[in-house]
Amino acid sequence: MTPYGAVATIFAISGASFGTWASRIPTFKTQLDLEPAQLGTILSVLALASIASFPLAGRAMDLYGPTRVSKYLAWSTLASLTLTSFAPTSWFLTLSVAVLGASIGALDVAMNGWGAEVERRGVKSIMSSLHAYWSLSAGIGGLVGLTAIKLGFSVEQHFLLVVLIMSGFAGLASRVDWVGSIVRESTPAFALPHQSLWLVGFLMFCAALTEGAVADWAAIFLQERLNLTEAMAVSGFVTFSLAMFTGRMLADNLVEQFGAIRVCWFAGLLATLGLCVVLFVPSLGVVLIGFLLLGFGLAPVFPLGCARAANDPFVTPGQGLAGVATLGYGGIMLGPAIIGFVTQQSGIFVGFSLLLLCTLYQVAFSSCLRR
Repeated sequence: MTPYGAVATIFAISGASFGTWASRIPTFKTQLDLEPAQLGTILSVLALASIASFPLAGRAMDLYGPTRVSKYLAWSTLASLTLTSFAPTSWFLTLSVAVLGASIGALDVAMNGWGAEVERRGVKSIMSSLHAYWSLSAGIGGLVGLTAIKLGFSVEQHFLLVVLIMSGFAGLASRVDWVGSIVRESTPAFALPHQSLWLVGFLMFCAALTEGAVADWAAIFLQERLNLTEAMAVSGFVTFSLAMFTGRMLADNLVEQFGAIRVCWFAGLLATLGLCVVLFVPSLGVVLIGFLLLGFGLAPVFPLGCARAANDPFVTPGQGLAGVATLGYGGIMLGPAIIGFVTQQSGIFVGFSLLLLCTLYQVAFSSCLRR
């Protein structure tokens, strides 16, 4: 297995683990008789544990190298997924989900660091395709989960089968010999991004906020604006997700030809145009084209931001990635809540309109990706 294949495998393990967990959330809710507030707390714990792990993962990455840390965290993620499957009570599930969230969050920082190293030592851009593999494997993990439910698999049987399969791939990736860079000098475990990365962090924040808002609110938006059935309303998010995956698979070649700044700037224009179509054209077919453009427009932002942070001249790769990841994932957490609050006060149209501020920020500040 090549170094690129190894890091792509780690990205896939992370995505599949998340998709596997997400596919059985309704099962946990039913089995443990969780109230909506309890489930919300558990999901918040997962997100907060992920964010809390970012700076620690960045420090570990600097001390021991992103490759070594990524390999250990891949195994930690699989172990915590196994632990979660045996949760007999809500308290046990909360604790195991905290471990799972911390493992996945820390792995996110480390594997992006490893990917940035492989890209830096290679001859072409790879970060966007790596993130595409994460998206694809998360979707496959979800589909496997739906199949397991239909076949009557218990959570334990489902998760153990997935972990067994992914352990084989983790073993192959762990055998790849790659000497990662190590920072010997003392650096703080918790550090805010350098001022040069604040704009990058907010760029990722805006993209993640928009992505999270679309994931949670697109179906409701289509139901209310176009009076669609629940099944038809899901088509917006499905179209958006397919565009995100396809856009990330194409983005690396585009970055090679035109550069990160031009790609991000043009993608921001596409995202803005797509969002305007979604907001102002009352036709499902055209609105789906809008979601397609929005997905293409947001696709390269997170990978390009990670690559920029890992190559910042003022901070270590670990510090850079941890800082921008905190802002980026903060957007995923805050996006649905912000849209929900605004929707409660002013309606879904106004809530979705706020996302234009995010896509316009991408257009205005794409130059922050300059290395």
